[in-house]
Amino acid sequence: MEGLVIGVIALGVIVTIFFLALRVTKGGLGAMFVKAGASACFIGTAFITFAYNIEKNGYDQHNFEYGILMLLGFIFSLLGDIWLDLKYVHKECTRPYTYAGFICFMIGHTFFIPAILLNFAEYEWWMVPHLIGSCVIFAVVAGLMEKINKNLDYGEFRLITLVYALFVAATMFCSINGFFLFGQSKKFLILMIGSVAFVLSDLVLSSIYFEKGKNTKVNVIINHTLYYLAQFMFASTLLFN
Repeated sequence: MEGLVIGVIALGVIVTIFFLALRVTKGGLGAMFVKAGASACFIGTAFITFAYNIEKNGYDQHNFEYGILMLLGFIFSLLGDIWLDLKYVHKECTRPYTYAGFICFMIGHTFFIPAILLNFAEYEWWMVPHLIGSCVIFAVVAGLMEKINKNLDYGEFRLITLVYALFVAATMFCSINGFFLFGQSKKFLILMIGSVAFVLSDLVLSSIYFEKGKNTKVNVIINHTLYYLAQFMFASTLLFN
């Protein structure tokens, strides 16, 4: 089973590299399908690690709930990937596809967040107001960046961008707080690194979408490298109790 996990991750890396090569050279429908294949690999990794954990450690309700929530988050991430790439295939439908992508990723984070919070000890729920405050500050800073950087313009996507910032920040701050609160476990270390990579990926994506002159091949590669690193790290956490 361990070999199968490594194999799926290796396949995901290969497919991701192939996707990036297509994306920065040709783009189009072919690149979208290959991207969906790369995303299917992190879902496959999650399924296999989930099954391996149950096989090795037996059924545990906490781990089962964590796994199901993470898997649902990955599925909506895949849907978000498809919608956001369709905007490059059907450029006349950029607006609805962009909104659909944002919404799918927000739904994905509504599963990631409670999955991470399941690992919090009961007496630590007092942290929730702190987490909410941190997320609000993150979103406010994201909004102020538009004022600081004159080349950045969210345009009609300003509201949904800032709302999405709340969700992705919540995933990150939950992971960071969990790492420092609960003995710096491997599971929270991986979640923390993955969630930071997710945020960095979205920051690069934001500049690609909304900042003049930033839709470059280098930024596209950085964006997707960080994104797939985050998702495969998230998937690997299903190995741990």
